[in-house]
Amino acid sequence: MIKPVLPPACYTEQAWFDREQRDIFGKLWLLAGLTQQLDAEDSFITRNFSGTPVLVQNVDGELRAFRNACAHRGMPIQTAPQGVRKMVCPYHGWGYRKDGALRGIPNAGIYGMCKADKDGARLHPFAIEVVGNFVFVNLADDPLPITEQFSPQIIDVMTRSSAHFAPHVSYARFVNAYNWKLNFENILDWNHAQFVHPQTLAPLINYTADGVMARAEKNVSLLFGDEAGARAASSDVKDAVGEAPPAGKAGEVRLDQISFLGRSAMPYAPRWFTPLLEAPCDIGAFFACNLFPNVNFGSIHGEHFYLQQYVPISPDTIEYHSWVFTSKLKPETPPQPHLLWGIHHAEKRVIDEDTVLLIELQKALKSAATVGMMGDHEAPLAAVGKWYMQALGETV
Repeated sequence: MIKPVLPPACYTEQAWFDREQRDIFGKLWLLAGLTQQLDAEDSFITRNFSGTPVLVQNVDGELRAFRNACAHRGMPIQTAPQGVRKMVCPYHGWGYRKDGALRGIPNAGIYGMCKADKDGARLHPFAIEVVGNFVFVNLADDPLPITEQFSPQIIDVMTRSSAHFAPHVSYARFVNAYNWKLNFENILDWNHAQFVHPQTLAPLINYTADGVMARAEKNVSLLFGDEAGARAASSDVKDAVGEAPPAGKAGEVRLDQISFLGRSAMPYAPRWFTPLLEAPCDIGAFFACNLFPNVNFGSIHGEHFYLQQYVPISPDTIEYHSWVFTSKLKPETPPQPHLLWGIHHAEKRVIDEDTVLLIELQKALKSAATVGMMGDHEAPLAAVGKWYMQALGETV
């Protein structure tokens, strides 16, 4: 057995939450969305990270990230979650260039601005990185390299899988009443699927006699079948079932060791939409890529993909973001919104099964003396907890 690492207070108290916002979410790369949402000129995504309004926009064919606040009065430049609109403040019409510099001001003479004033009126930029189709933003003034956050294996899986994404995405967001860490721990806890999802997810997965998810074959996979793919999937289900990452100096856990890839066998039967797909990329498998701090990405047979993010709003509240999309459709196939709706409906059913229990767990932790105990298979959860305590300057 493994001793618990995190105290209950870190799930429930405002002081811990405030430190997380500064030392984790204020420093790490955070998923903003997908390039499929930003293909069109002037398309945008807005997000709120740690109370900071963020705008990611396609300007002149380039993706740029800024604080979503006009230099004039702080009004958000874009007010919708996503859309297509030029980078112009809706309040007084101030427009901006792709570098954040002021493009123009209607009725400029009434402001009495000199050239220096105009040159200084610009949007505050944030660092942006695109890995495959995944768009990340960092709020720090001096952001760490994204390769310090994600291992080559994880970056390779994001990049290789992105080549198979269809352009159309179903996106939803909603609020759940529990701490963000409970959701990330939940996706690392593969063992819960048999008990929480007995009629939805669990029947689709192959298990060994001792209850472990069975390994998936690589010889039919476009993602994991060749030499490069085999390197990307070298952990296979091994990481998912509880291998602790190797320790660094003085037993420290590195940031790039707490995102995990798991892949397991899933018996395959063609579905009604299978003939519409160009080349499903991971037949006979279910893979999940758990990206610290708050993202879960994966695929069912490489026919469709899911992407989840758990953005903290308060110690006991998250904003849950959910994307689903298929692999590429055959060239002659039109968009399939009804298919995406059906996949998202099924995805939400699984999410809701977790939500019911995580809400109750959150309530129970408010009066708990300890989080409990962990089995040996839960070593990844312990590693995440250890890195978390390191990041916040706490002794484990």
